[in-house]
Amino acid sequence: MVKRILLAVLQLFKFAVFLLVLFVGGNWDELVNLPIEIRAMQNHTTPAFLIPTIRYDAGPTHFLIANGLIYAAVLLVLILLYEAVRKKLKPWAFYTLGEYAVAMIIALSIKGWTIHAS
Repeated sequence: MVKRILLAVLQLFKFAVFLLVLFVGGNWDELVNLPIEIRAMQNHTTPAFLIPTIRYDAGPTHFLIANGLIYAAVLLVLILLYEAVRKKLKPWAFYTLGEYAVAMIIALSIKGWTIHAS
């Protein structure tokens, strides 16, 4: 009984981590690159970005920041590899894929699928 409750909580935690990764990756310019640029401007140096922002044009006035999508996909692969090594793929891989899909739908619907270029 306790094991099932613990596994359910773990599944919810994975879902929350997927949403967090999608949020941070989708706002990479504002959350990571902007503070680096401001600090570099204050020190009169050029900014050194650790990870560049990956953008795709989605029309004349929209673009999509794909960092969150890529990070979440890498996290999904790592989780599935971990489950495969533990030989626990049978029910949990399906749940993990479902959590990933629901997190993607929620994240993209919150962002409006794209970002308006200003």
